[in-house]
Amino acid sequence: MIGKCKPGFKTMLMACAFVFVLVLVSCSARLDHPDVEPEKLLALRTHLEENARDPYEYIADKLDEHDLVFIGEIHGVRHNLVFIQRLIPFLHQMGIYSLCTEFARREDQGLIDSLLAEEIWDEALAREITFRHNVHWGFQEYVDVFKAAWKSNRSSKDSMRPFRIIGVNDSPDWSFVTRKDDRQSGEIMRKVWQGGGEEFWARIILDEVIARGEKAVVYSGIHHAFTEYLQPICDGDGEFIRFEENRMGNFIYREIGKRAITVFLHGPWRPTRGYGKMEIYPVDGVIDVLITTLGKGVLPAGFDTHGTPFGSLEGETSIYSRGYEEFSLETFCDGYIVFDAFSVFEGMSPIDDFVNGENIDYARKNDSQPRYRKATVDEFKKSMRKRARIGYRHLY
Repeated sequence: MIGKCKPGFKTMLMACAFVFVLVLVSCSARLDHPDVEPEKLLALRTHLEENARDPYEYIADKLDEHDLVFIGEIHGVRHNLVFIQRLIPFLHQMGIYSLCTEFARREDQGLIDSLLAEEIWDEALAREITFRHNVHWGFQEYVDVFKAAWKSNRSSKDSMRPFRIIGVNDSPDWSFVTRKDDRQSGEIMRKVWQGGGEEFWARIILDEVIARGEKAVVYSGIHHAFTEYLQPICDGDGEFIRFEENRMGNFIYREIGKRAITVFLHGPWRPTRGYGKMEIYPVDGVIDVLITTLGKGVLPAGFDTHGTPFGSLEGETSIYSRGYEEFSLETFCDGYIVFDAFSVFEGMSPIDDFVNGENIDYARKNDSQPRYRKATVDEFKKSMRKRARIGYRHLY
């Protein structure tokens, strides 16, 4: 016990503890808001108060003007998923019959259609569809997107067409990756992807929605949702290499132009130092400063970027500006939705038995990380609980 140690030893322990605390503090230090000119904040606040729309009405407005609205998220934020769940019946009632999603495979479309047509909700099948997409994606909020579509079909009038969720993702075979270095091998990764790619994500949307003269919302991670904007590809230190032209939204934009647009759900960006580095505020923190000045009733809000005070906000601190002589928010996206400050963001609800004794062999084989090839059920659970938490508390 410490009380029985010699004074010198106690002093050493106290010194080590003090250093440990300093390390913790430095690692989790809050990223301060920048200073923003009062005139700029006033112009932004005035524009928001006079022009912003309720997010549901905003998406409806965009669908009046465009055929496809890509809604891009930063993964793992609970209120984003709640928004999509509530958006589905709203879309259904206005005559939009499809949500295309990254979070299901094209191969499983038959299962999705069957799930949404059932008279009784099949939670096990919904989880199976999600599990097949990604064995590490065991979060209830993503499963409940399917349930929202099922509920809308059950409550709609008999004369209404049923609402569909269209899976766009590939069916990679991760069993070919047995070591971490295998992900750097072109030969091995070609075996993994089996001829897939985001061109095929785009093609299913063009065939199932655009070719039929219909409209839809496409829900995915923001990098897949870029339409006109080209994402910079950089090395590990953030040095620009090239532009990525083959995102799902890029393919569709080349086919139908501004009939497709990108709306970003407020979330953190990555710094100029690289994609793997600690998150930063978007557009150099100006929107987050603005949020602290708003009165009640202004948020949540959806608004355009092009030709607005928001569109001219720069993002020099972000990797998204790499390769561009001039970069601003209107370069990045066409529309923006803010629900609230990062301090109120919540993580996902992990499904405790998502990986279990019956499917553990499939999970081991199909996890994208080779370190899980021999993982236990408990190790999968621990990993998903960790992934379920919001990781950017330094932005609070």
